[in-house]
Amino acid sequence: MTPEDFKQKWTSIEDNLNPISAERLRGLGLCCETIEFLVNSGLPDSASPFLSFSENSEDLFDGVHKLNKVYDILEPEFEKYVVIGSCSDGDPIVVNTKQGDRIEFLDHEDYFSSRIFNSDISRLAKCLLAYRNFVDTILEENGEDAYLDSDFTDDQFEKLKDEIQLADSKAMENGAFWAIQLQMDLDLREETQNNK
Repeated sequence: MTPEDFKQKWTSIEDNLNPISAERLRGLGLCCETIEFLVNSGLPDSASPFLSFSENSEDLFDGVHKLNKVYDILEPEFEKYVVIGSCSDGDPIVVNTKQGDRIEFLDHEDYFSSRIFNSDISRLAKCLLAYRNFVDTILEENGEDAYLDSDFTDDQFEKLKDEIQLADSKAMENGAFWAIQLQMDLDLREETQNNK
């Protein structure tokens, strides 16, 4: 997915993308494709499922920076990570510049141990669109509280699962962010149904 395709699809519903200036990305060790994506489209300031992404800012916690700059207590081995966002629990979403700009999330409660999020920024964009479409569909078809109430059908869920698998098969491997998220969605639905 090109940055232009993502920008067109994302802004057809929401206008919350944050392109990052090329100057802010210099010296971070990012691949040309990642830089092009962040400059020409950027990522949304927030996206389902409760994710937030960096802005075009010098602020340590809002901008795009090396992980070692944000957490200066970390050892040099963490220099390879560039922070581009965070999960709802505060785990940083990063670009691993030593793994072809693979997108990962780091467990801040386990000394920033790494897990895969997406194979690259383009596949991340596809998965963000797939999840947003899932949320929009269940809100439209099942009611305005459907997402918060974990009210979705098997068909709606399978469509999301298929779209994420198609966008990035690595994102559905054991321990990857999207695999964990989808399992959590199922677990919450089951818990909600059992409590009715």
